Amino acid sequence: MSIVEDLGAQVRAAVDDLPLGQLAQALERFGLAAERLRWVRQESADPMGVPELSSAIEHAETAGYALRVAQEQLTAYLAAIGLAPDGAPAPRPAPEQRRPRHDAPDAAPPVALPPEPAADAPAPRWWAARVAELTGGGTASADRPDGTVADPGELLRRVVGAVRSGDRDRLRAELGRAHADVGLGVAAVAPPLLRELAGELLGHPPRAEDLPRLRRELDGRVRDLLPGLPAPVLDTLLTRVCRMPPPRRGDGERPHAADPAVTAGVLAGVLLDRLGRELPPTDERERRAEDARARDVADDDRRRAAADRARAADAEWERRAEAAREQAAAARARVAAAQQRAADVRRTAPPAAGRPGPAGTPAWRTPIRRDVDG
Repeated sequence: MSIVEDLGAQVRAAVDDLPLGQLAQALERFGLAAERLRWVRQESADPMGVPELSSAIEHAETAGYALRVAQEQLTAYLAAIGLAPDGAPAPRPAPEQRRPRHDAPDAAPPVALPPEPAADAPAPRWWAARVAELTGGGTASADRPDGTVADPGELLRRVVGAVRSGDRDRLRAELGRAHADVGLGVAAVAPPLLRELAGELLGHPPRAEDLPRLRRELDGRVRDLLPGLPAPVLDTLLTRVCRMPPPRRGDGERPHAADPAVTAGVLAGVLLDRLGRELPPTDERERRAEDARARDVADDDRRRAAADRARAADAEWERRAEAAREQAAAARARVAAAQQRAADVRRTAPPAAGRPGPAGTPAWRTPIRRDVDG
């Protein structure tokens, strides 16, 4: 894992954690509250908080614009460091191949125009067509989308029910009848739930070393429900759950826009089925997502504090070791000075009086024999 890929994973996780969905719901509720207050004001001259609510709506809209700008800038930053918006290496543009003029054909061959389709045969929607390909259902129907499914959370609930039943046809029908924007919204609401469910399955927050276990326990069931799913899509989703850089792709391997959303919904259903849990309501999911983000921030703060304490302890031990080395050097210097002084004293001391000693013994080292009277 390179530093750039690790940075890309962190930036992608920050983009996923931007509360765009929660802010959109807040704006919707602000609008409903403003409409009710305007209706009440028809019977009263008291403004009753309408100016304050208008100011809150304006602030929320400004915050939403700032979040979208931040999301675009983070995506542009990923592209600037050579990563795609999903964290994978960006594809390199194919070099232009210039053909010599003399190799060009003299005349273009006639192009056979395909027969025009009948006017009464509507073309299938791209979202439904891709869902049919992923679920192995062949041709998609051209029916109009179901207008009753206007919320990604409701679509996620239906997908979870279809996954629990193990009915691939029902899963195809639930996903295929949704609007494309609603289906794509599943990719925004599912990641916090996936990380929470994966942590409950593992017994701790997902880490890099948990990726093989998650792949081993979830890949088979997801493949049964989505036989047409490309292999890198599930790996990319699981690496995001584990806060890892996504796997490398080739230059031509670009995922379809619908693949991450469909896979996220199916993976959430598989995890809920493995844990024997029901999909929590939207408010509870939002609360849990906020709690999970708060826990992640607290964990990051604790890790940074522990790293700071470790660095401070290392610096203290280094300071003590340096002081000990200085004290040892000073002690060695004092011992050397004492030895030098002793040597100087021995060289400059006068010889002592006494009888000459054995041959070769200096006179000053000859032992003196004292008489009885001293």
